[in-house]
Formats: sequence, structure tokens, C-alpha cells
Amino acid sequence: MYCNDRLSGSLLVLFGGLVLWRASTFPSLAGLEYGPGLFPSIAAIGLIVCGALIGFGSRGRRKAPSTLTMPPRQKGWRMAARPLALLIVILGYGLLLDPLGFHIASFMAVSATALIFGMRAGGSVLLALPLMIGVHLLFYSLLRVPLPWGLLAPMAW
Repeated sequence: MYCNDRLSGSLLVLFGGLVLWRASTFPSLAGLEYGPGLFPSIAAIGLIVCGALIGFGSRGRRKAPSTLTMPPRQKGWRMAARPLALLIVILGYGLLLDPLGFHIASFMAVSATALIFGMRAGGSVLLALPLMIGVHLLFYSLLRVPLPWGLLAPMAW
């Protein structure tokens, strides 16, 4: 496990460094201190920090207990169908984003993803609703990023 953690951590650090380097080449906008490279740079720094924590954090960890105490790995057709179901959710989100709008499409995509990973219907709604509201507040209200309203266009403010 230590070797896998170091390898995956190193790959994350490398990927974050590449994203940071590429984001630094984005042009800046006149009159603004930040430009289109701001969010990729923030994500790249997060990747670098997480990769370093994964890679170097495994040193102090003890070896995992015997596999006899670990719960059995789930198998079956539902586990095998998850990647295909996620692909369908992503494709559906891309197709339905404009006609339904960000709010409805995002709510459906987050709920479906939570259901795919075994969350109950009520829990998936409790996850999707505040997440969609939070993303709306962050991007639409705070950052002034236009989001497609779709069916909710008459209610747009």
C-alpha cells in the first residue's frame, strides 16, 4: 500500500504541476488582477497539496490489518453497471442542461449519482438540493457566472 500511495500521490502532484503550468499561460483580462487561469490554478494547488498528503502521509500510517477483518468487497451486476450508469448520467446532464436548466439538470444528476452509489432516495434529495443551491449561490450570485435557467426562466432573477 505504501508504494501505491506514493505513486498515486506523486502522479497527483505531477498532474497538479502540469495544470498549474498550463493555467499560468492563460491570458489575463484587461483591468482585472485575475483571469481565466484563476480556478484551474486553485484546483492545481489543491491537487498538489492532496497528492503530497497522500504520498507523504502514508509514511506514518500503520500497515492495514489482515484482510480477514476487512468487509467483503461488493460484487455483482450493480457494481459492474456503475461506470456505465455514471456515463449515462454525464451524457444526460450534457444533453439536458440547456433545455431543463442548470438547477433541474444538476439536481437530477446529483440525485442519480447518489442513488447509483447506494444512497437512499431521501438522502439523495437531501444531498442534491443544498448542493445545487450552494453552487447557484457561488457561481450565479457571487461570481456572476450566467447559468442556464431552462424551464425556470420565468422565475429567474
